[in-house]
Amino acid sequence: MSATSHKISQPFNPPKKVFTSGPFAGVDVHDTFALAAMNESPVTINLAKIAWPDNLSPTPTAFGSYRPGEKITSALTQNADVLVILFTELEIMALLDVFTNNSEWTPARQKTWYPYAHNFAEFKSKIEGINDDDALKEGIFGYLFPLTIGNTKVVLYKTELHPKANGPALPFIPVINQLIGELAPKLVISTGTAGAIGSRLNCGDVIVTDSARLHLENNYPSFPALNKLSQQKTQLENTVVVNDKYLQYAAQNFTKLSLPGLAQCYGEIAGRPGYSFLKKNTQASGIYWKGVNPVPGPEPMDIVSADYLTVDDTRDSEGLQHLGIMNDTDDAFVFYGISTLPSDKQPKWLSVRNASEPQINVTPFPAGTSETQIVDKLKSVAGAIYGVYQYCTTLNSAFACWGVIAGMN
Repeated sequence: MSATSHKISQPFNPPKKVFTSGPFAGVDVHDTFALAAMNESPVTINLAKIAWPDNLSPTPTAFGSYRPGEKITSALTQNADVLVILFTELEIMALLDVFTNNSEWTPARQKTWYPYAHNFAEFKSKIEGINDDDALKEGIFGYLFPLTIGNTKVVLYKTELHPKANGPALPFIPVINQLIGELAPKLVISTGTAGAIGSRLNCGDVIVTDSARLHLENNYPSFPALNKLSQQKTQLENTVVVNDKYLQYAAQNFTKLSLPGLAQCYGEIAGRPGYSFLKKNTQASGIYWKGVNPVPGPEPMDIVSADYLTVDDTRDSEGLQHLGIMNDTDDAFVFYGISTLPSDKQPKWLSVRNASEPQINVTPFPAGTSETQIVDKLKSVAGAIYGVYQYCTTLNSAFACWGVIAGMN
């Protein structure tokens, strides 16, 4: 995260020392959000078996002639209707809890998936941090898993590459584009945790949007358009008509299943000094989707993707509130990559993100407090909430992903 929210991007000059693995790979080791989050233990729960509507339960399926655990080193021969991109381990565990009633993400579970490694040798020179990731060391970009929801063919993809973690060449983008080119999905969903922007969202609320903005601090010579989009605050968007029948069903029937976990999260944090602004989840979290059920308030229904950790607060210290409704570090990179594909090869895309921390509200700072000190304090407060809430809030974006996909039947 940067204390300056409107500066022009500078040449890529990463911090002298960054986290090399885990959910904060690529982040400065002194980043107060990351340090606070890593100091917490995430609350996890085991969901009861979900009563899915008839014929709409997520059902694992065969992946053509590929064998589970077999490294796929050539172009995929299987197609999908929907590609769901997943990022951190806790995010994938929460989605697996919802989709498979088994949240384990262990080496044994990974061997039941399909390692994706096509053209690894060609991309290898662009990837930084290979030796810090077990999958990358084995020449694997990520793990694929096929399933169906009704008649819709879905492929889950747990990526081991991340925009902020693998250097200024951003190998994440061409690899995602390659995967999309091979699977030829009609829709790409990028999903997981995010931070709320504005005062209307609580932990566990979800947005579904087809609009995104980049918010970059570094310069990427291989992708000059990224920096122009960021500097001009240009909106990336496509038009996705969502059949909201099952989004409504998920909001009415499923998000309440996260309430016991969210109550435990609140109990871990609420009594601490400086966290009185945190709201207890007393009713099922909301699912808001652009154009149908937007978040009330002035913030646009965009996901804001930075290449550093950002936090919104009641003073709008980082100038995020005119950019969007949640902030992350991934989705706009995916959507920019899609925009560079030939027009007849571009799938539709959606961001489905859950708020794992709310807008931050702290006591007024003494006169003379520097902008850096203010932002570091906000980040430390937000990071602790994220560290505790990340799993239980992600259950709800998984329910929303199901709702979007079920509506395609």
